Amino acid sequence: MREFFIPFRSRSEAIRFYEALIGYGVTCKIINTPSSAKVGCGLSVKLFARDMQLARTVLTRGRYQSAVGVFYFSQNGTAIRV
Repeated sequence: MREFFIPFRSRSEAIRFYEALIGYGVTCKIINTPSSAKVGCGLSVKLFARDMQLARTVLTRGRYQSAVGVFYFSQNGTAIRV
C-alpha cells in the first residue's frame, strides 16, 4: 500500500498533527523529512493512503500553518509532491 508523508517546518505542529491523527485511530509515525522532498529539514508525518482523506480534513481544521504539502515516494525513492 502506498505511503504518504506530510512535512512540517514546525516540529511542534508535526507532533500536534501526529497526536491528532492517533486520536482518530490512524496508523502513522513521525519521520525525519527526506532530503529528496527539498523542503528543508524538519519532521514529517508518514501515513497510509487509506487515511489521506481524514488527514487532509485534520490539516484543514487544525490550521497547521507550517505544513508544506503532501508527498509520496516514487519507485526510485524520489519524493513526489501530490
